[in-house]
Amino acid sequence: VAGNKPYFPLVMSYRHQWTGFTDNPRTMLLSMHGELKKNISVGGVIFSDRTGPTGRTGLLAAYSYHLPMGKNKVAFGLSMMGFQYSLDKSKLTTDQPGDNAIQGGKVTQIVPEATFGMFYYGKNYYAGFSTPQLIQMRVKVGGSEVLNRMVRHYFVTGGYKYAVNNDYAIEPSFLLKATVAAPVQIDLNSRFYYKEMVWLGLSYRAKESVIIMAGMKKDIYSMGYSYDATLTNIKNYSSGSHEIFIGVDLFKKKQKASFD
Repeated sequence: VAGNKPYFPLVMSYRHQWTGFTDNPRTMLLSMHGELKKNISVGGVIFSDRTGPTGRTGLLAAYSYHLPMGKNKVAFGLSMMGFQYSLDKSKLTTDQPGDNAIQGGKVTQIVPEATFGMFYYGKNYYAGFSTPQLIQMRVKVGGSEVLNRMVRHYFVTGGYKYAVNNDYAIEPSFLLKATVAAPVQIDLNSRFYYKEMVWLGLSYRAKESVIIMAGMKKDIYSMGYSYDATLTNIKNYSSGSHEIFIGVDLFKKKQKASFD
């Protein structure tokens, strides 16, 4: 998706998942992308992801080429990523105290990875496919090197923004997620817009959670919040998940806030 906007979106987000658990997952992201020259775009992400004894902190650099197809475009993208994977063995608890497999303190490894993706988009619709963790690198931080490896994922997404009139629009979309390590999962989403300035959203993650979203946009600035209400047994121990983002659209030209 790098370069699919006529400006450079700079976005910072923070996700606090499964509040109520000790050392629950927390993710921070800082990203920006934009068109470098005609049909050629670049992007980048700085991220930190922590869950209990494990963590990932790294950088991602993306390149995409946008090929015109009539009034629409299809983009081909490739990103390279390098991150430090860490495992704090002192936070692990095992059935057998003193297990030699987890003896020691904190261990780290620098891991390279890659993602390939395709994105077809027009004025009011889009469809995409991506394959993160393409290389499936092994992580040598203890235990079996065969089992300790990044697992390839497959994402398929699509959406359409329907203009009800000059002021209101609705955007249904979906995200399909698959990997050999887990069942296929689908997110069904819908967002309601008022003049591209305020939006409300609702999402259903099959057999997992219901998500309520809200956001606003003023000139080049934007912000949003989402709350995940868990449907699984985790709800007995967690009050849900929270995520917030703030953004600024760099080098953006002024435009009318409507759907005409």
